[in-house]
Amino acid sequence: SKPGGKPSPDPTKPGGGGSTSPTPKPPTPKPTPPSETFGSLENAGTGPLRATAGQAFDERVSVRARNALGAPLAKVPVTFTVTGDTGTLFAGGKKTVMVRTGADGTATAPELQAGEKAGEFTVTAVAGTGRPRTLTYAATVTARQADAIARTDEKALVAAPGEKFADAVTVEATYKDAAAAGVAVTATMVKDRLGVIDNDKGPYFKDADDKPVRTLTGLTTDDEGQLRLPEIFADDNEGTYLLRLTTEGGASVVIELTVKAPEETAPEEPAETPDATETPAATKP
Repeated sequence: SKPGGKPSPDPTKPGGGGSTSPTPKPPTPKPTPPSETFGSLENAGTGPLRATAGQAFDERVSVRARNALGAPLAKVPVTFTVTGDTGTLFAGGKKTVMVRTGADGTATAPELQAGEKAGEFTVTAVAGTGRPRTLTYAATVTARQADAIARTDEKALVAAPGEKFADAVTVEATYKDAAAAGVAVTATMVKDRLGVIDNDKGPYFKDADDKPVRTLTGLTTDDEGQLRLPEIFADDNEGTYLLRLTTEGGASVVIELTVKAPEETAPEEPAETPDATETPAATKP
């Protein structure tokens, strides 16, 4: 440097003045052995999935996971999902549940509880992350049924022409001898006991507009399996008519309805009394 001037800075040392250590390499992941690698998902003996509305399914969905060698694989999470609008759910009110496979590779979903709407739905089972395996099961909810239906009494049902039947019709539906609740019933005025021909005259029901109708649908038995029909009216035609009730499940009963005018009773004639002015005949001593 020049005399009297500022000293020049020291030259920069090569390499920044220090040495760097090499970056350590991450450990190489060990491949999962085939015996622990998820390979496939299969059905594990699930039978037909069918139940009556409101009842529990007898069958439960069961699957089996296998490893890459084809042997059962334990501890695999399996997600079961119900899809559909029947209202069916797993026990506990859930649509989706997760179950891990056991030592034998199987996972069984909780019990299914059928909803109140008849129809089809599906249950899917999914396992695996990278390449998920999916199984889909079709299932059915059938309408509540009855195998027998009968009147709760045997009282004759009679009405005068143009009048209302005084006694209501009450029936009870059963299934396997137990009360059948929530069973759909159709009531029809018919000309024959088999219900082949509908009747267009005689007794009738009334619709919401008070118009005569001779077929009623959408009727349902109560919690005790009983159904009380709406009021029945007679038209002007006398005779014996038939009312046929048919349940979901095919049970039926035919009920007789009689339309006839009340019998006229002749007024009772008063007993003859002797004339008050008439003098009784004298008796001889």
